[in-house]
Amino acid sequence: MDRLIYQLSELDSSLVAEAGGKGASLGELMRARAPVPPGFVVTSAAFRHYFSATELQRPMLEIMQASKSNEIDYSQAHQRIRSCVEAVEVPVEICEAVLIAAEKLAAPRVSVRSSATCEDSATSAWAGQLETFLDVTPEEIIDKIRNCWLSLFSESALSYGGCHGFSTGEISVAVVVQQMVQSEISGIGFSVHPVTQEPEIQLIEACLGLGEAIVSGRITPDQFVVERGSRQILESITGDQKEALWIAEGNSKPVWQELDGRGRQPKITQEQVSEYSALLNQLHEHYGHPIDTEWAIQDGDFQVLQARPITTLAPEYNKRLFDDSQGWQFCVRRPFFLLAASLLPYWMDAKHADNTLGAHLNEALLIQDETGMMNMFYTQSSSEAFLERISDLFQNDREQLLRILRYGLGIYAQAPPVIEQGLSGFENLAELEDLFADIAQHTTVFPAWVLIYIEACQIDDPEVRSLAEQIRSHSLYPVIERNILQPLASQTAEQLGFAEPDCACELILWSELKSGTVTRELLESRYEAIREGKRFIFQVIDGEETFHLVSQTGYLLTRLAKQRNLQVRTNENELTGQVAWPGIFQGRARVVLSLDALGLTLSPDEVLVSIQSNPALMPLLQQCGAIVTDDGGIACHAAILARELKKPTLIGTREATIKIQTGDLIEIDTYAQVVRILEKKQS
Repeated sequence: MDRLIYQLSELDSSLVAEAGGKGASLGELMRARAPVPPGFVVTSAAFRHYFSATELQRPMLEIMQASKSNEIDYSQAHQRIRSCVEAVEVPVEICEAVLIAAEKLAAPRVSVRSSATCEDSATSAWAGQLETFLDVTPEEIIDKIRNCWLSLFSESALSYGGCHGFSTGEISVAVVVQQMVQSEISGIGFSVHPVTQEPEIQLIEACLGLGEAIVSGRITPDQFVVERGSRQILESITGDQKEALWIAEGNSKPVWQELDGRGRQPKITQEQVSEYSALLNQLHEHYGHPIDTEWAIQDGDFQVLQARPITTLAPEYNKRLFDDSQGWQFCVRRPFFLLAASLLPYWMDAKHADNTLGAHLNEALLIQDETGMMNMFYTQSSSEAFLERISDLFQNDREQLLRILRYGLGIYAQAPPVIEQGLSGFENLAELEDLFADIAQHTTVFPAWVLIYIEACQIDDPEVRSLAEQIRSHSLYPVIERNILQPLASQTAEQLGFAEPDCACELILWSELKSGTVTRELLESRYEAIREGKRFIFQVIDGEETFHLVSQTGYLLTRLAKQRNLQVRTNENELTGQVAWPGIFQGRARVVLSLDALGLTLSPDEVLVSIQSNPALMPLLQQCGAIVTDDGGIACHAAILARELKKPTLIGTREATIKIQTGDLIEIDTYAQVVRILEKKQS
């Protein structure tokens, strides 16, 4: 028989198959010289030995097969497996090995924690799916080990495993037994910010009592955004913690207790934040990849309880995909395909705009989000220069301002006949580009910024406002796209023998069309990337273009908006929260106040609104289109699972289940960090 017991000090990250993700990680933490409570692991071999018993193996296979073929649901499967397990004792040889290890540990109280062989991996965290027992006496260890094994077959774990492609027999459960840490203060630490994915930014959260309070999502913890190298605290929030989890006498499960005013005070000092930041960096360097850690403080000292890979970072998270030194400022979000989007910077470049408008917006950053919409950013210096030009016209040459606006209004009479001719109306692409620039400057950019300036400066000029609003009430873009850009892209693709010419406008840059560098190979490779769900990033600085197709862009939009912490709500129909996974989603709300998914189903166009999205709600998390919670921090179960499921999620809104009713039409906009109530349900 394989080994039944390993001491934590014998383990490292290579022994996941024997010790599970948690056990192997604790051994690796010891090798990294982290302060880790001593303990041992009951290996996956013990799990397999127990479940290979004749009286268990056959009925469990039958139950799992019935579940896989949808003859029974996850709840029924769990109940039947539990009945089988409770009827079979743990083999004597396992009990004896555990007894010897427990005597060697000599701890009056221990924690007993599940450690699945695929848990805390680079692709799945299994956050909260398996059992943990705290403050366990030596006499209770065997019983708690068996309960940890059984938790692999809980309703939520079966659902989670199915979602991640694990079927029976492919995973097993080791069990970690450690000296109990009576946590006065607990928390988590990410060596890379899990939402903005900034490589040099750490996120540390802290609460009173046990750290399970943070992952449960029931409290809003203290939060510290820390610069890795300097250990400087860049941002911080003191959470209003109204209750905490403590271990009650004779109870292996923590109990919620009300807090007094302590919950409104900082939980740890700035010096302690700096101390843990240094330890977090040390562990990041040891592992060689970003990590998510759990910690506790006992008698003033940190104890590291867990470290796992951060499973949700984009492959490109630490690459420089655009020049972030430019001070990019968000401008507009529009449904432009790549070809049209890549034209935008040239509509307001120095060649076209300086002579007519006296200023330009020559640098631009365009990022496609998960909905396919294009988000456009200009540099702060360009935006300021353009607004200064408009200010100068208002103050010193109002007649010129009016002439520019009237010219824009006149374009709606002159340009449509030309555009209706399609490609035949132009001799070359340069002529097309000049017309597009003229239209864009005078019918879109200039009047839009005039209105922005009027609002910002509270200018009372009815004539100017009326002209600008008349111009902005029309649009030539749909006709330009339909009559010129799409046919141009399709025609180019057809000539190259590309099999999907109708998709070419999503694959080609304007500069590539102008220079004649579009090839069939280029179209095919980009088409395949887009079919895989990749999105574009396009930058122009000083006429130099940068283009990428990447797996995620939501974190970049969140990073640009510097949305690392909670925002303050100012609108009655808006709730603010913290981003757990970026995105925009609109749908009908389904308010779920229960702690499990029993008897409930959601549709993909619904938004799950709950107090805290614990793992028992996993089936609903999988089904819904987006998630909103009252409580929680960045390391709560809802946040972890949302990042794995990649669904737009806003947590810690405090009052979503109060303000929102089932049937309300709501919009989750993580880039603005709000949930908008668009329409109340009909009574």
